[in-house]
Amino acid sequence: MGNELPRWIDAALPMVLAATGLLHPESPATYYACLGVAFACLATVVLGGAAVMYAIAGRVGTRIQGPRERPPKLGAEAFESGRAMFVAACLAAWPMAQWQLGHPTGMVWDLGDHAWWAVVLQTVAGVLVIDGWLYLKHRLLHTRWLFGFHRAHHAFRDPTPFAGFAVAPVEALLTFWPILILCAPAATHWAPLYFGLVLGFIGLNFYLHCGVTWRWIEATLPRVLLNTSAFHNVHHSHVKVNFGEAMVLWDRICRTRAVDADTEPLEAAR
Repeated sequence: MGNELPRWIDAALPMVLAATGLLHPESPATYYACLGVAFACLATVVLGGAAVMYAIAGRVGTRIQGPRERPPKLGAEAFESGRAMFVAACLAAWPMAQWQLGHPTGMVWDLGDHAWWAVVLQTVAGVLVIDGWLYLKHRLLHTRWLFGFHRAHHAFRDPTPFAGFAVAPVEALLTFWPILILCAPAATHWAPLYFGLVLGFIGLNFYLHCGVTWRWIEATLPRVLLNTSAFHNVHHSHVKVNFGEAMVLWDRICRTRAVDADTEPLEAAR
């Protein structure tokens, strides 16, 4: 797929998603109020957290790619991350509006009659399934026909924490669509566990893109099959290996780690 068509689709998608709020069956105004709150919260956490992590990584840790030859593309990374958070907010506004209008959702603070162990097992299973989807999505975006929707992320070959969510809108939609599952009351999500996992995923993405390694983290995360800064940075420099986003489980199963292939560095924009 050529460069121009994905660019046009990515430019139009946020506007299309926002316009769907006009179709809200009860209160478009409530949807847009929730959209504003969701975007403000997500953008503040992601961009504010990235700024904090960027400051820390500039002082602590071992640089993976050595001294930077060029200034980091902070503005471009922040723009793409902000645009991705707007896509996520468009999705989050649906269950938020449902809750605001007094309807049940899949998010609960009190487990009530739900057994805690069943909710935890359901959450663990959901994490594994969604991580498998993220891996598959990432592999698909590296195909000839879809790479145009992923190219923007690989413009950041030596990334900073601001690149943690610096993906174009189509990829953001493919990444964050599970938020809509919260609209189903039967899909029980215990809020403390859910938000804990969300914050953990955000923090992990900051570390994966910070450009440095911290020895104790690099030694700890692989023991629970989580991705690391060193592992993911190889994906930015080599492109065709280490596709895992949160976990490395599927890279191990599918043998797509750098250690599984004799891979030479490729041009990031290829």
